Amino acid sequence: DIMKADDWARILKAEEAYVRSMCEHILSFKPDLVITEKGLSYLAQHFFVKNGVTALRRLRKVDNNRIARACGATIVSRPDEIRESDVGTGCGLFEVRKIGDEYFSFIVDCKDAKACTVLLRGASRDVLKEVE
Repeated sequence: DIMKADDWARILKAEEAYVRSMCEHILSFKPDLVITEKGLSYLAQHFFVKNGVTALRRLRKVDNNRIARACGATIVSRPDEIRESDVGTGCGLFEVRKIGDEYFSFIVDCKDAKACTVLLRGASRDVLKEVE
């Protein structure tokens, strides 16, 4: 039960400790990039940025599978299930580029890529549908 401000502060401290331990476990594998299909709390983002790690969140399952194939990674459901062999080491370069008014994330120069994406640009959606 949360009856006083102290109760709320205790809960926030417990949450911070839990998120910190999860992030420290992930960071123990020395990643440069962390990708998740779900959301990522501001606190977790803070811990990753503080350690020089980029985090992509809310990826579609299809995109996540493609990235895993291209980088040689294994998708895990929970952070405490990660093993050294799950970490993909085949990514050559990760960068964010602005094309038009939108930002796109690119993972390129993969060692043994087994997936790719073709990015189409056109004057309108109708033109792009014709190209498809």
